[in-house]
Amino acid sequence: MKSKILMTMILATVFLAGCSMLSLKEPTKQIENNNEQKLSFTAQINQSLNNSLTIEEIDNPNLTLPSDINTGQIKKYFKIDNILFALVLRNSMNVVLSLPTDFTPTFTGVLVAGQGNPQWTKLIEIKDTEETNKNNPYYLMVDNQKLLLTIVDQNGAGSGEGIMKVFALQETSNWKLESCYYFGGNYNDPSTDSDYFAFSTKFSKHTSQPIESCNNVQLVFNE
Repeated sequence: MKSKILMTMILATVFLAGCSMLSLKEPTKQIENNNEQKLSFTAQINQSLNNSLTIEEIDNPNLTLPSDINTGQIKKYFKIDNILFALVLRNSMNVVLSLPTDFTPTFTGVLVAGQGNPQWTKLIEIKDTEETNKNNPYYLMVDNQKLLLTIVDQNGAGSGEGIMKVFALQETSNWKLESCYYFGGNYNDPSTDSDYFAFSTKFSKHTSQPIESCNNVQLVFNE
């Protein structure tokens, strides 16, 4: 009888250990799948750009958000061909969001989804060099078959000003810093209908800055 009990205990221990190993491996598998999915989206985006397709701003497609993102963080949605994008913001001196009192934003960046997909996928995360920078994604545009993302921090003189970075999506899924500007305080541009975020794409309206003054942010692709 004792030997049977001992054998049962050994088998139970082995079973539990196996379950523990599976639970440890699952997050890695999920990360690999997410990265494969993002690489696939990047390839589709670049193919659309190579076909000279452009981007348009759209209404909220009402897809399921990741659990750590609130719909109040998103002001802009875009579409290229069958690829959808959403820009996820954080509160800063320049950006005021209406969020639930019990919700603390932990993600800032760009979401992506295929048209017909039920939920969003995190494409890139925007991370500050210093927490006080508060870099936010402002707008997406296509120029010369390149997808450009404007990002503005809160390091300006006030009234919505900041240092603006312009990043371009690469074939490798990386984003290259293309140019740097001082994002000014005059947003009454007729072509953007006084849209604060869209005004970031009017590069001639902003003062060019040395590229080295824009090194306070990283665009992280891998989770």
